[in-house]
Amino acid sequence: MEKVFEFPAGLYGFPDIKRYVVADIPGGGDVFKQLLAVDHPDVGFTLVYPFALFPDYNPDIPEEELEAVGAQNAEQVLLYAIAQVPAEFREATANLRAPLLFNPFTRKGRQIILADDRYRTRERLFPSKSAPAEEAP
Repeated sequence: MEKVFEFPAGLYGFPDIKRYVVADIPGGGDVFKQLLAVDHPDVGFTLVYPFALFPDYNPDIPEEELEAVGAQNAEQVLLYAIAQVPAEFREATANLRAPLLFNPFTRKGRQIILADDRYRTRERLFPSKSAPAEEAP
């Protein structure tokens, strides 16, 4: 998946940046990737494949969101979540509420906001027994 994807609507907070490349992270396998802005080398995100860490993650993707990336069904897209990875790696979180859709056939991508309130914007990747995940302010 190391080619340029066009995000016609941009990403939330970055509406003017449209072209991104998905790159491997050494040792990250298919679970962790980088999303790097092609024309803005200072903009990049860590991605996580949520199904590997959250086996119960089962978002309903609206048909219009699939159509926006040229897909006819959810099997035609890859879904990743943006992760926040602080210096203390075990405190990392993923935004399961606003995943990214990637259509490898059309090379189009889109960030969506799920209506399902089961998913949070800061879901801990490595839950501790004492601290629940927090919502973004």
